[in-house]
Amino acid sequence: MTLENDCEGRARSLSNAVSLVEVAPMIQDKHDVHNELHAFKEALNQNTIVSITDRCGKIKYANHQFCRISGYSRDELLGQNIKILNSSHHDREFFFDLWSTISSGRPWRNEIRNRGKHGHFYWVDTTIVPRRNHLGKIDGYVSIRYDITARKEIERELQQEVEKRRNTEELLRELLETIPDGVIAFDGEDKLIHFNSAYKGFHTAKADHLVEGASFSELLKIAVDNDQYMDLPDSPKGREAYIENRIRRHGNPGRPIIQRLNNGRWLQVQERRSNAGYTVGICTDITDIKQAEKTIKVQAEQDSLTGLANRSVLSALLTKALSDRKGGELPGALVLIDLDHFKDVNDTLGHDAGDKLLIEVAHRLTDVLRKTDTVARIGGDEFAVLLPNITTVADVERVLRKLLSRFSETVVLGHRTIRPGCSLGVTFFPADGSTPKDLLKNADIALYQAKARGRGIWEFYDPALKRRVESRQATTDALREALADNRIGMAVQTQVDFKTGRHIGFEVLARWEHKGRNISPGEFIPVAEETGLIIPLGHSVLDQALSMARDIRDNGFDPGRIAVNVAASQLKQLDFAETVASMLDRYGLEPGTLEVEVTENVLLDRASSHIERSLWDLHQLGVQIALDDFGTGHASLSHLKRFPVDRLKIDQSFVREIQSNSDDSIIVRAIINLAHNLGMEVVAEGIETEEQFELLREQGCDVAQGYLLGIPVPPSQAISFCAPCPLSSKQARNSLDHPVSGLRRTASR
Repeated sequence: MTLENDCEGRARSLSNAVSLVEVAPMIQDKHDVHNELHAFKEALNQNTIVSITDRCGKIKYANHQFCRISGYSRDELLGQNIKILNSSHHDREFFFDLWSTISSGRPWRNEIRNRGKHGHFYWVDTTIVPRRNHLGKIDGYVSIRYDITARKEIERELQQEVEKRRNTEELLRELLETIPDGVIAFDGEDKLIHFNSAYKGFHTAKADHLVEGASFSELLKIAVDNDQYMDLPDSPKGREAYIENRIRRHGNPGRPIIQRLNNGRWLQVQERRSNAGYTVGICTDITDIKQAEKTIKVQAEQDSLTGLANRSVLSALLTKALSDRKGGELPGALVLIDLDHFKDVNDTLGHDAGDKLLIEVAHRLTDVLRKTDTVARIGGDEFAVLLPNITTVADVERVLRKLLSRFSETVVLGHRTIRPGCSLGVTFFPADGSTPKDLLKNADIALYQAKARGRGIWEFYDPALKRRVESRQATTDALREALADNRIGMAVQTQVDFKTGRHIGFEVLARWEHKGRNISPGEFIPVAEETGLIIPLGHSVLDQALSMARDIRDNGFDPGRIAVNVAASQLKQLDFAETVASMLDRYGLEPGTLEVEVTENVLLDRASSHIERSLWDLHQLGVQIALDDFGTGHASLSHLKRFPVDRLKIDQSFVREIQSNSDDSIIVRAIINLAHNLGMEVVAEGIETEEQFELLREQGCDVAQGYLLGIPVPPSQAISFCAPCPLSSKQARNSLDHPVSGLRRTASR
């Protein structure tokens, strides 16, 4: 029996009970009737919510179950209008129907959500029956209610789940419609159950037949009959075999299937079978990929910009040339050509101008060389020339001279006229290599040497060049390891005030000991600058220098100003000044403690704007700027005006000859006067004799540095040059009680 049937039965029972009450006076044995009604009422009250109201809804009776579920006591309910239970869940039409029905004398039944005394809501299945007096007129209503709150909660959760699934299905359909891939799904019997618009758009031949319930084989036959796919067999048997094979692959899906449609598009079809037996196919448009593959295949042997052969063609020709040679020392030559300063063209005139220059270079190479020669573009601005059947160095040099002469002709790029240049590296085969890789590598080594010698020239490969390159690479690898293991050290050389003869600072010098040998800075610094290792190297030396200054300070001595050489690559870093400020702050040192030294070549760097900004940032921070090796480079007075230079360091080549060469003496005097007039100090380095010292002092030089005053020493001996700092008695006592290991105090010179 359902809950509804049970409720109706109980309602009829109550109605019958009411009828019995009305006819009770007619029954002779009133005592028996009373007992029967009492028993019926008690049974009903056990599980049924019963109330009686008058015609206006005022509560006249409420049983225990009514009080329990509502939370009100009987005294709180009696006399109250039934509206006390209104939860505001139902609209006015709901209650209008209720009152219209019962006021007309008909029973009313529905589900109502009520609100209890404590604000809780509950649902009741309610039957309301009019109550008539002995004259047959309605004088009130009897209500029977059953608690269905639990059932309604289950229904609510079920409804939410249904709604959630409906939303999920709708979202899935919308997602399938938005993706560019075609999607189609079949059930376990291979009947169509879903497809998206993209799939229909791909398969126009069978689009009208894409309806739920259509079989895979039926749709496939329609597509084949309408020539939906390219490369279909012409014969009926061939087409039948095609259909059978496709159905077999559909039944056992695996690797993707590539289909070419009759409209020229390409599809990749990937089918998967789910655990539930559904087969889902994803059709991805790979037309662009196929066209790209075709383009790549067409251009596999041609440089897209210049129309020259590319690296792969050059490699194939070298392989063939090597395999065809049966002897001879100079049967052919390979020339690598690299444009000089090509990056500057791109940076200043734009990439369009750079492309135009490359195209012009390709034309010039083709014009100069023989028809039997091969010209290839193998990199951005790098070209290669294969010269077969060339037997002497003189023959190669005649070709190279023609190349350089043609290169030197001007070319107009936009509104600018430039004169391009190039460097060349030459290697012979098979003498210099038995594989294309070896020949290209050796030609590159020769090209590297040509660039190192000043560009605009050629260089022939020599095994000694290779050994130098390999040695340089070994130095690079060892330096990288030394930096990683913190094995790069430093030495310091004192700087002395000419007037007082007292120590006023140190210049910091990088030191590297490798396998028991002291590597000269002149050997590893250029390698570091070329490979980018100068940045971690410079950071390491700067950190050690500031750490030494802090140790000297902690021991109660004044280290003076610490001068550290800085490379262009470091100054090009946008955050270099911030890094320096952070290091000074970490060691608790004033910015004036540090002096950065830069050479004239740094100021002449092509990225001088970045360098200028870093130097000004350092200067504003309070760090001193020194221009090292002044007079040996090409810096002009405009550079002294443009950059914030505090000190000029006279190169030791002038100091060395200051006694015997009057020209050097004049140059030194001019530098000192120039610096002083610009508000700068002058440092003379490389002082080795008393005579040099006296001459420089007489000319007004400010700071002296050289072996006469002190050789470079390790940091542990630096304190011997330093004067004590003025300390409080407590600081001095702490300093004496806790000396830093390795530092030695001596009186200042």
